[in-house]
Amino acid sequence: MMEKQKVTKSVYFVEETQNIEGAYVEVNTLFVADNQKQATEVYEKLVKEQPKKSFGLLLNEYTINAEGGFFYNLFKSWKNLPAEFYRKMQVLTYRPIAEYQN
Repeated sequence: MMEKQKVTKSVYFVEETQNIEGAYVEVNTLFVADNQKQATEVYEKLVKEQPKKSFGLLLNEYTINAEGGFFYNLFKSWKNLPAEFYRKMQVLTYRPIAEYQN
């Protein structure tokens, strides 16, 4: 039986901090892209129109190792994906790019 081929890609998440309890941070994903320029544009637009209701907006880069089809599904339907979907990826590196706090 052949193992499905894994692919490594950088993925950019625009996230809003919802709740902070100790070391646990709960975020709401607002946008996902495979292009840093596009993610930065969305992030900057949200910072300008963001009401003072969240703990902050984050733009993060994740280097992810997962099956090729994973990325297709991620970009196609990230708003509707269950949490289990994200457990199928292996985050190799995580790099915060920008953070805005009220």
